[in-house]
Amino acid sequence: MSRPAASTADPGTQTTSAPTTPPANSPWYKRKAIVIPVGIVAGIILISGVGNALARGGGGDSTAPAPPSAQSQEEAAAVEVLVPDTTGLTAKEAQALIENVGLDVEFSAEEGVVLDRDNWTVKSTTPAAGDTAQEGDTVVVNVEKILTEEEQAAAAAEEAFAAMTVAQQSAVRSAESYLSFKGFSRAGLTQQLTSEYGEGFDPADAEFAIAHIEKTGGVDWNQEAVQSAESYLDFKGFSRDGLFEQLTSEYGESFTPEQANYALDQVGL
Repeated sequence: MSRPAASTADPGTQTTSAPTTPPANSPWYKRKAIVIPVGIVAGIILISGVGNALARGGGGDSTAPAPPSAQSQEEAAAVEVLVPDTTGLTAKEAQALIENVGLDVEFSAEEGVVLDRDNWTVKSTTPAAGDTAQEGDTVVVNVEKILTEEEQAAAAAEEAFAAMTVAQQSAVRSAESYLSFKGFSRAGLTQQLTSEYGEGFDPADAEFAIAHIEKTGGVDWNQEAVQSAESYLDFKGFSRDGLFEQLTSEYGESFTPEQANYALDQVGL
């Protein structure tokens, strides 16, 4: 019986068989078993590289805070100030004081247009004095016209007239009409308003009317005496004593002696 031939290969050398290439008609998942994982790894590396490049392009610090917006910058720059108290000041004074703290001014009046700011006084402001506002905001200054003494008197008279009864208003109108026609003493005007041959007003209404005219500056009894004296002298000649008698007599004009003497001095007697 013959023995098998001994191998000539070196026993210390390990023989490795070459990898077997899958046949062309192997299933797709076998052919791509190595290609697919390699593609995934390459994609991850590519994405990581792009991210690092973007981080470096932004200054290398991906944790740097975003720049503040324009709105936040404006809010940070806004300065709050207190609205000053300008009540009772002229519009001109108020404007200077309000603008001095960094606020704008707008005037508001119930009547009229604010032109000469020295002739208007401040009643209030919006926002009110002591409130806070942001620098550059507009403060509305509510003003009223400063009246002259004559305008104040006229306004007071108009207000008082509106509060009168109809009889009182009528007595006032009648008294003013008589005083515009000729010179009257106070007693003579009272007689004219209350006499049955005159206006026939109730004595209380007549007194009210004369007192109202005196209070509002509508009559100067000295000047009324001068007007009466001039009227007499235009009519006929008088001595000083004769005209004095005519001006002071109860049957004449009923002026007081002081008023009559003032009138005679003024007409040159």
